[in-house]
Amino acid sequence: MEVAGTEQRAQAARPDTLLWYLPAGVLIGLLFLTALQLNTRWFFFLFLGSLIFAVSFAPVDKKAFYLTLLVLAVSIRVGLNFYFQRSAMHHSTHGFLIQLHYLPLAALYAIWAGRCWLAHSSPGISTRGLAPLTAFFGVGVISVLLGGNALFGAFDLFALLGSIALFVYASSEIRTERDLRIVLTVLLVSVSIQGIIAIGQHLTRSTLGLEFFGAYDDLGLKSQTWQGLADRTRVGGTIGHPNALAMFFDLLLPLGFSLLFCPFQRRTRLLLSAAVGFGILGHVLTLSRGGFVATGLGCLLIFFVWLRQRNGFLAAISALTLLTALILVFVFGTSNLVTSRFFRDDYKAAFGRIPLIQVALNMIRDRPFFGVGLNNYNEVAPRHDNTPQRITSWWNIPVHNQFLYIAAQMGLVGLACYLLFILAILRSLWPAIRSSDPLVAWASLGIAVGIAVFLAHLQIEFDSLPRNSQFWFVSGLAVSLGHLAATASKRTRAPSNLHGHPIRDL
Repeated sequence: MEVAGTEQRAQAARPDTLLWYLPAGVLIGLLFLTALQLNTRWFFFLFLGSLIFAVSFAPVDKKAFYLTLLVLAVSIRVGLNFYFQRSAMHHSTHGFLIQLHYLPLAALYAIWAGRCWLAHSSPGISTRGLAPLTAFFGVGVISVLLGGNALFGAFDLFALLGSIALFVYASSEIRTERDLRIVLTVLLVSVSIQGIIAIGQHLTRSTLGLEFFGAYDDLGLKSQTWQGLADRTRVGGTIGHPNALAMFFDLLLPLGFSLLFCPFQRRTRLLLSAAVGFGILGHVLTLSRGGFVATGLGCLLIFFVWLRQRNGFLAAISALTLLTALILVFVFGTSNLVTSRFFRDDYKAAFGRIPLIQVALNMIRDRPFFGVGLNNYNEVAPRHDNTPQRITSWWNIPVHNQFLYIAAQMGLVGLACYLLFILAILRSLWPAIRSSDPLVAWASLGIAVGIAVFLAHLQIEFDSLPRNSQFWFVSGLAVSLGHLAATASKRTRAPSNLHGHPIRDL
């Protein structure tokens, strides 16, 4: 019987297990007691490091364990700044950033290297997007050397190097269906966690004591009082700023919504629906107008693809038009947070972004090729401010457009490299969307729409590209989906219509 076989395997494994349980437990206990005396962030780093060390001797699937930790750590975003430098100016990084996910990432790289060494094989690094990404880093180095503040530029370069390492692993080592299921499961769990935390922050009008993760004290309301937002509670989850949490949902909510149409079993669909529901509520509570508009349009696009496959083009257009009208009536025809955010809040901030664009354009005209230098934008912005409002004298923040922000810091050459990288990522997803494997197809569609939504939101927002680990991991996952689609096409030549028989749970 299966039960008897399971008991025999458990009994056989017990002596070997004890060899690492006892010393590992003692080690973790001692480190735990020591870590309690440390700063909270140091506690997390030390505890996770000891856990990784202990599991290295455990009879478990180490890659699966570390991959789970990696995705969770990427989503939580805890980091330490070495050689921290205070500055009156806004900088994307203020020190050499060591993020929590570096620990499981280092363990995964060690497993990868060890496997290649034992098998005497090449690492099989994916080259998709690697050439423009390498060029992008090189342009960043040049911009720092030519810019005015090499130290802060070096901080951003260090963070960018860590993000590239994350992208390379995600694009090269998520090669099996099992790896994909682990990643998708943990990503959707992280969406649920951030959504639940956001709801709790809104209901309690507090950070829930999560400042050590990055949640802003008073949820950033003190700095936004002049904008008319003091009576609103914008939430930031564990990530910090509400707009940063919105960009997290931009990337992952379309993925979760797309997987709802994958032929899973009923239990899995219910869990997916709960994750997406918590994520939608969390996204709305960020009160990020660009975020939930872009994400809403992206989810409607996915819904249209599903309807077209089932009922044809005309029926899909009709149903989508009706659904859009109902959503607009519900959102804008009733009194709610979203309506207030669109029609009654912070017009100063909205109009203030226009002169910021002029400042960025002045920088690009002055330094068109390699820009003013990474992490140097706000230091040189006043010199390029000829706006009537002298906007940088009272609101010196980066331009709310990611493409202009990159072009101002790294020049048009850097922007071209970034766009080529994005194009390479999206190209790898196109055959994956047409895959005969429904899981790969729907996940690829969700990732493609998520990246598009993220980029659309960034046309009216800015982001610290070197330190946004979620974007780099999702980009690497997009490349891996292209590889998985190629593997699936070798197994079967049947064309995909994004349908299929029920598949196993995530």
